Amino acid sequence: MSATPVLTLLKSAFQQSRAENNIELILPELLAAQLHVVIGGQSEQIDLFLVPSPNPERQCVTVAEDPAFLDGIAFPKIPVTGAQLIASIPPEIEIVILHGDGANYLTREQLAWFRGMLAPTA
Repeated sequence: MSATPVLTLLKSAFQQSRAENNIELILPELLAAQLHVVIGGQSEQIDLFLVPSPNPERQCVTVAEDPAFLDGIAFPKIPVTGAQLIASIPPEIEIVILHGDGANYLTREQLAWFRGMLAPTA
């Protein structure tokens, strides 16, 4: 049984971001999102399952808000918040968020921008 795509707050933020040409609109919803991330193993340490990103010279991790959208991937998945994901992945890794009827992609440059926005100001 496949899940039916819904317009989540995160997916809506991506649409609004494109419409307004403002990537910053995504950050609040991304931080709060409950995601499922594909990992490469069953160990206690998170071993991200990396795949080529839309830019084939880079790698990304695949996530989804609805774990059913990851059913075709034969690797373990773990729940994380968007905030945990941003904090835990290396800076060179990108994110693909599956929605069931498409996906959204965050580049390493966009993620670096988000991390800069989250950094405490001195």
